[in-house]
Amino acid sequence: MQSIITITGVSYELVDGRTLFENLNFTLDSKLTALVGPNGIGKTTLAKLITGELAPTKGTVRKSGAISFFSQRERPQEITVDEYLSIRYSWSILGDKLLEGIERNLLCTQLSGGQWMRVRLAATMNDQFLVLDEPSNDLDCDAKEILLDFLSNYQYGILLISHDREFLYLCDDILEMSNQGLEKYGDGFEAYEEAKEFERSKSLADLEKSKRERDKAKADRVAQIERQDKRNRQGKENGIRSGMAKILIGARKRRAQATTGKIDSTTLERTAQKVKAALDSFNVIKIDPVMYADLMGTEVPAQKLIAEAKEYNVNFGYKWLYKNDLNFSWRGNIRISLKGGNGSGKSTLIKAILGKNFNCKGEVRKSNLVTLYLDQQCSVLDDAKSIFDNVRESAVMSDSDIRSNLAKLLFFGDSVFQLVSSLSGGERLRAALACGLLSKEKPELLIFDEPTNNLDLQNIKFLEKLISEFKGAVIIISHDEVFLEECRIEDEFLV
Repeated sequence: MQSIITITGVSYELVDGRTLFENLNFTLDSKLTALVGPNGIGKTTLAKLITGELAPTKGTVRKSGAISFFSQRERPQEITVDEYLSIRYSWSILGDKLLEGIERNLLCTQLSGGQWMRVRLAATMNDQFLVLDEPSNDLDCDAKEILLDFLSNYQYGILLISHDREFLYLCDDILEMSNQGLEKYGDGFEAYEEAKEFERSKSLADLEKSKRERDKAKADRVAQIERQDKRNRQGKENGIRSGMAKILIGARKRRAQATTGKIDSTTLERTAQKVKAALDSFNVIKIDPVMYADLMGTEVPAQKLIAEAKEYNVNFGYKWLYKNDLNFSWRGNIRISLKGGNGSGKSTLIKAILGKNFNCKGEVRKSNLVTLYLDQQCSVLDDAKSIFDNVRESAVMSDSDIRSNLAKLLFFGDSVFQLVSSLSGGERLRAALACGLLSKEKPELLIFDEPTNNLDLQNIKFLEKLISEFKGAVIIISHDEVFLEECRIEDEFLV
């Protein structure tokens, strides 16, 4: 299969002089290839190098055809949907499917996040080789199905940056970026996961073996020194009992000390070698940053009210938001997902439950529960303050304990003093989680609005484990069906 893109010896250095990655070598053809790796490793930067938005510090990028880049975020302009599409869009069946239900005379700034993503995708579908950066973010289930169908049938080649496993399972090849560089895995995502598990198990086994050998070398050194010290003491005692001259006893003592020193030196060297072997084994393991935290939460009594609505609807001036008035009563440890298309009012319902007033009829209310709520913008954070100061406002612990706990959420050293306004999407979510996890009261209710949009695969798995083990009630908006299943979300409510 002919190569469309050839990357040779590519390195990229950031403006602060730090090398983001170096000496990357790979080719891309007309297959569907996924690019995966932890947040901050350089996936989007590599995508921009491929499309020509950035130039490599070293190496070459060769292309044999037109390449288009679909960015993760694009700020909508104050123009109508029709005006935006007139710039880039020409008719296609899949494009029209994506645009179904979107009013063309609306301003792009009036669209929901998912609607805006659909408009942008429709305008991309006529290009040749595509580099798609997190295209499924904000898409509802219907739009995701259209995109899945598009990816399955596209013939000109795609490089897909994604954490969405529904999409990754479609891919022919997987390119993984890590602290060890870039590696290619063939035969699809399932084979990649199996290879990663084998790789991780082997590296951990090698590490444990090296640690055992290191500890044995240390123990041998201690035993040898103790045996030699015992011989030294016995020699000295024998010399004194036999009436040996002090000068000879001193000479024997010096020889004994020299022997002990030699043992010490030899065994220290052996121990150092074992320590180095252990560290080498550890460093071979590709570092997958994973957030570490304990959020067991507080169980809610079975009959305690979580939230309820009675004949509730919201009016935005020209129509009622919900096709049918909402009626529900949720009690106890509910685990529920809110479902509906883009713009159907899922986030609005969450805000109403949390107490925001709208032009409405009927009523909606929430019980007085300790609640951890994370919206898509993580607006619980004060952008003008540092991560540390945001957490300190709600945490009841010493400054050193705050820093120690922030390290468990991957904020190490002086990084805790970064302004929130400078953080990436994934970092913002971790900082917002820290504010909730480290607060003085343990949550009884979790409310998350599309929490996986800015997380890499490893941290999505962390979040799945955290939510699945949470003792209280959970309300989630998410279109990631695998994520919802792993979180043990048992029910859904269609708005």
